[in-house]
Amino acid sequence: MSNNQNTEKPDFLGPLINTVRELTKIVSQETTLLKSSRPGELEKLLPLKNQLMATYHKEMTELNNRGGLKASGNGSAVRILKQESRNFLSVLTRHTSLVKALKKISENMIKAISDEVIKHQNNACRYGANGARSANKSPTSITLNQTI
Repeated sequence: MSNNQNTEKPDFLGPLINTVRELTKIVSQETTLLKSSRPGELEKLLPLKNQLMATYHKEMTELNNRGGLKASGNGSAVRILKQESRNFLSVLTRHTSLVKALKKISENMIKAISDEVIKHQNNACRYGANGARSANKSPTSITLNQTI
């Protein structure tokens, strides 16, 4: 077997490694912004994040079309890609946990506000379909169920 058949393709894996590193940085920045109560600043990271995600998808498709990591060899570029992917997954897991916790806090806050409104509206009288005034015995609140 000649050396040319067993050589790595650093030019091929290099862009993918850089993309994973950049995505890790973006998600870390998002986590920092959320922890520091600055979610409004996430919007300015969105264009770069979307671009990186599209690039990642394209590069992963190319990698799969070329036979995956097995066809890329077992050299240092593959080890670096695996390590960067593990780092990204770790950062993404922490980010996901934070977003879920913040979502739960927001939902509980909305429910508390809703319960308080119901408590204050409990004595309100309303006109029924027949035109007669009736006490609102079971007021309801509006709830929003949106998945992010």
